[in-house]
Amino acid sequence: MDKDHSVSQLLHETEGRQKIRDLQAKIDVTQYNIEASEEIISHTPSDAQREKLRGKNDQRRHAVGSMKKEIRDIEQTMEERGRERA
Repeated sequence: MDKDHSVSQLLHETEGRQKIRDLQAKIDVTQYNIEASEEIISHTPSDAQREKLRGKNDQRRHAVGSMKKEIRDIEQTMEERGRERA
């Protein structure tokens, strides 16, 4: 039974690390999109288009914050599981 439990914990830890990598990749892409959009905003003569892009950037910033929180939550869960094994 101990061996099954260890395998299960290792699987959860591996999945957690992969999810963190995936989330970090999404954060990186989103931050790039924010930067690219800011550059476009600075060269866009249309007020309506600028406002639309600013709104999208606000949504992107909120999404980045949510993904960072999810990473912290996964890390905390992994840490707690690690203490349970000790």
